[in-house]
Amino acid sequence: MALHIYRLKDCTLSKMIAAHERTITAICWSPDDSNLFASCSVSKRVAIWDLDNEEERFATKLADAPVLMDWACRGDKIAIALESGQVLLWEYTQQDKQTKLFSVGSNKARVLRWHPRQASRLLLGDADGALHVYHTANGKKTLILGKSTTSKDSVTDAQWDPLSEDYLLVSFQDGSLSLYDVSSLREIHAFDIQSQPVKSMAWAKSQPGNFLTSTERVGVLKLWNVSQRAPLSQIKVGNTGVNCIKSFPLNPNLFLLSFKNSAVGVCDIAAKTMKFMSSPGHSETIFDVVFHPDDPDLIATASYDGYVKLWRISTSESHREMFAGVDQLLYGLAFGPGATHICAASNSGVLFIWKTDTGEQVLRQSVHTGQAYRCEWKSRGRHSGTGEIATGGADGFACVTDAATGNLIRKIPHPGPVVGVEWHPKQDGVLATASQDGTVRIFNFADGQGGTDGKPQVILQGHTARVFNVTYHPVCPDLVASGSDDKTVRIWNCNPRFTGAREIRTLVGHTNNVRGLLWHSELPFVLFSGSWDSTIRVWDVATGRCLHVCYEHHADVYGLAIHPQRPFFLVSSSRDTTLRFWIYEDLVRSLLVQCIVAPARLAELLGGGPEEVMAVMAVPADNATLPPRKLYGARSKELWAAIQQLPEGGAAYPVPLEAYKIICTFFMYRLGMEDLWGLLATIRGEILPPVPKGLAGAGRKVFHERELVACQKSKALELASTKGGMGIVGKQEERLLKAAQIMLRVGDIRSYCRFTAQAGHWERAICIAPAVSQKFWADLCNEYIETLSATTDIEECAPFWIATGKADLLIDACIERSELDKAFVIAKTEADGLLPSVPQLSAASAACAASAVGDDSRLKLEAVAANLAQLHSDSGEPLQASMCLLAVSQGEHAASLLSRSHEPVLAYVVCDLLGLPKDPVDLKLLAQCMERDSRWDAAGELLRQHPSGPTLHLPLLAARCPDKELAMQWSGWSAEQYQQAIPAALECGDMPSAVLSAVCAAEHTQAAEVGVEALTALLQRPEGWSIAEARSLMDPLECLPLQDMAVKDIANVLAFASYLGLVEASENNYHELVFPLAQTLRNIVMHQNLRFPVTMAEVTMLEATTTASHAPASSVLRLQELLASGELPEHLHPVCHQHIAEIQAMPTGRDAAQKSVYRGLGRMAGAQLPTCYKRYAKTSVLTNALIKGPAFELEDRKLHVSLPDALAWARVNAFSPLNTGCKI
Repeated sequence: MALHIYRLKDCTLSKMIAAHERTITAICWSPDDSNLFASCSVSKRVAIWDLDNEEERFATKLADAPVLMDWACRGDKIAIALESGQVLLWEYTQQDKQTKLFSVGSNKARVLRWHPRQASRLLLGDADGALHVYHTANGKKTLILGKSTTSKDSVTDAQWDPLSEDYLLVSFQDGSLSLYDVSSLREIHAFDIQSQPVKSMAWAKSQPGNFLTSTERVGVLKLWNVSQRAPLSQIKVGNTGVNCIKSFPLNPNLFLLSFKNSAVGVCDIAAKTMKFMSSPGHSETIFDVVFHPDDPDLIATASYDGYVKLWRISTSESHREMFAGVDQLLYGLAFGPGATHICAASNSGVLFIWKTDTGEQVLRQSVHTGQAYRCEWKSRGRHSGTGEIATGGADGFACVTDAATGNLIRKIPHPGPVVGVEWHPKQDGVLATASQDGTVRIFNFADGQGGTDGKPQVILQGHTARVFNVTYHPVCPDLVASGSDDKTVRIWNCNPRFTGAREIRTLVGHTNNVRGLLWHSELPFVLFSGSWDSTIRVWDVATGRCLHVCYEHHADVYGLAIHPQRPFFLVSSSRDTTLRFWIYEDLVRSLLVQCIVAPARLAELLGGGPEEVMAVMAVPADNATLPPRKLYGARSKELWAAIQQLPEGGAAYPVPLEAYKIICTFFMYRLGMEDLWGLLATIRGEILPPVPKGLAGAGRKVFHERELVACQKSKALELASTKGGMGIVGKQEERLLKAAQIMLRVGDIRSYCRFTAQAGHWERAICIAPAVSQKFWADLCNEYIETLSATTDIEECAPFWIATGKADLLIDACIERSELDKAFVIAKTEADGLLPSVPQLSAASAACAASAVGDDSRLKLEAVAANLAQLHSDSGEPLQASMCLLAVSQGEHAASLLSRSHEPVLAYVVCDLLGLPKDPVDLKLLAQCMERDSRWDAAGELLRQHPSGPTLHLPLLAARCPDKELAMQWSGWSAEQYQQAIPAALECGDMPSAVLSAVCAAEHTQAAEVGVEALTALLQRPEGWSIAEARSLMDPLECLPLQDMAVKDIANVLAFASYLGLVEASENNYHELVFPLAQTLRNIVMHQNLRFPVTMAEVTMLEATTTASHAPASSVLRLQELLASGELPEHLHPVCHQHIAEIQAMPTGRDAAQKSVYRGLGRMAGAQLPTCYKRYAKTSVLTNALIKGPAFELEDRKLHVSLPDALAWARVNAFSPLNTGCKI
């Protein structure tokens, strides 16, 4: 349902476009314009996309579902074959013109191909084995009989010969392959019949007369020549079948492959290697997703494609697959005790159990006579393979199976199909079921209790349609939630002894059947639900309100899961075949910040028992009042216990690193966060406790430069020493060569040669051996001597560059291939002098040279780190980017990058752990977060660390704080004392004190008037002014209730706020904000007819100079136009000319990239995610573009900006861009 666009240069996923709301059936590129791309879906819709702008350019609605389409080589026309058998011509530039060409019968079209050079010839291959060639010039159609008169095997693919006007290569379902002459309508050459039918073909244009074929059964490409019956050779490309082959127009040796397991890859047929392979996924609906009970980095999925897969979240890769078999569609999934086994339920009523460590199937048991929907594994202990598995089936039974033997223990009848089942998490033997009759039933099978006779202990009725899922509350044993086809979620009291109304909440909002259902493990009033309406909703069940709606999935949402160790990280699965990861730390942002500021006070954030929750739920939703948000789960209590056991910090570092680590890991998830703590520990000279092998964080990937070489050597030795089993010699060779390359990058040439020789590549090892010593070279030569074979592969060139002292060439080559992590290792090794050098000089010259090389190498190391950081930052991975800088001990730059990428909590932690000054803007933003949640003491502690805190921000906080006793800790003055101080401050010309006093005395109008007058004078001062001076006046004005004041005051304050924000954005190179801020200022000045102390021409000049680093050509043009307009004051003309000269002299390319990582805004995590469907997508009021990633709702509840833009705006301007006077 979405288009995935990869960038060939580095084979990374560049864009995703939510193209259609139902399955995409065909795609094709424009042969004339590489920016245009067409797609069609079963929703009877065809669209043409502008890839640069990710916008729909043309679209048309069809009479029937399209199954095939192809773009003519010339002209604006696309051929489309419909499910009905009709073939249409869509001329998209001619007022959506559709022309019927011919018909082949319903569901018969299999292949549709325009001639690559003749836009008047169109080929269609059908299901009966016939080939239809249509001539658009005269409307005539010719028929090649093919298999239509014999076996009637379907055409599977057909390709026009690129060297002939009339030859056509065709493959059939019976495995046959033929070359036809369209002009004579006859077969001119038959190839050997294959045991498996050819699925796709492509001509190898770099090898005239050769072509490739693939099959969907095995991962092998066969290379053929049209003059020979048998294939010339074959290329192993993977472990699963290949669905489609397409050649790259600009590189005829490269072919794009799509695989049956949903992976895509790029094959180089000249080198006979895969240059890229994406991680495989599911090819059908993912019905369920569950976390490994002990490892929050491991999830399992069950899919309609018959596979159970185990995934590492940190790598986004599947590391184990378990196949249930052909036609086994898997609906439910559950881990067993100790996670040694996993079970799944299938559409045929079969229960499967596999070992998770090997993937071995240990049980295949028919449990239901129809579909089995859900399965839940209840532990009877922590022993492997024990416990009871409950399943629900279409046969009207809920079954309980002994996991160890596969024997049926109970078979509980229901009046209709049973879909949902769940064991009670706290009460042994209690099972809830959800069924077709709209009823939830509670059974109790404990010894001596009711329910052993198959009768429910509690019946919950209220839904008006099928109940699909049921889930128990993790904290309150008496609460259960159910989701139904009546589009509602209902909350019930399931206590058997309860006599009141059992339905206590009805959550209404979904527009289609409810599927996924999940309680939050720490926040007892938060519930997640997924639906056929493609959304995930976050509910506050106490009040019945929907807190948030996620529209990013493209189809039904079935699976929802969180791990207790990471309770604010949600995973969802859908019919769109994707897994999506969500961060919900905003639900507890203030709790997180309070823990960071004062870890020792975490106990204050812990809730009580279930009684507290039930007391709130007992009140009707309309009257419910939420208590302060607290944590109620078991994991938060474990977190507090762990913090209590930590030793106290020292004078240099008051908070132990381990405390920050366990707090951030609990509240936050960022890719690679496990590596952050190792880097910070190394910089601090500490050693962290080891993480148990196999758990998240056990295998670090980013190392500090001090430990980098040793860690790389250890990794190489581990690779080289790993013993493989029988029949995997090739794998052992691959491991040895990888180990050799690692040793090469760390400068251990001797080990490189030894491992290379062990892998069988003696020639290469012998050629490099002289870099170690003549004796070592002679020893290798005595063992083996051969002639070195030449190749241009970088892996072959690398040792020669290293051995001859030209490591910089290898670094450059790695950078060109975007292998910046390798470049970083090599640069570090060179900086440490571990690589071979050029021939020796005299002692004095050598000393000078060594000093120069050391300086240059250090600069090169830092430059590579900056390049790597920029790569991660551009990819929306700010933590990974900052860790690249931490790896070379650039702590201040790392913290700054986190701040500028809107990670204030992590920036605070890094600064605190390294003893660095904290960003004042971060402190203000975090304090505002605490103030909004009425956590005044934490807000005060944050502002106490602000450079202007004691003199400016704390008095302002005290004036706003309702707890006057607490406020006295920050300011000893009362409102009356501040009021009395205003005249004295005005008399002595201390305008900042006058404004501060007026604000604290609640003299709002006077504060605005004095502040505006002072700012006007400041900006007109001949000797200039500073941001600090302006901020001393503006910061108090930001605390005014501006939205309630007179229009004149609002306009004046907002104008100065916009201008100061513009200047700050300019100084910090926040070029993304410059135009919106400048436009905001222009609008206010023009609409309110203000006399502003800065001309709009000066604003334009500032705007143009700031955006120069991003768009130098347009900046120069704007400055030149400004000079020509005559609007710029005469005394600023020389300044404008100087700016033009500086812009034209600016560096470009890599040098510019290295500079930008230290300045400007970074990309926020998740900010580059694709937009959802257009009907759900929000448009930014700042850019007028569709918002990517999360949107931020402004105060009118209608307009939006992107969340990164909102956070960036707040860094320089506290007021909303809607100019209402409200804070953003």
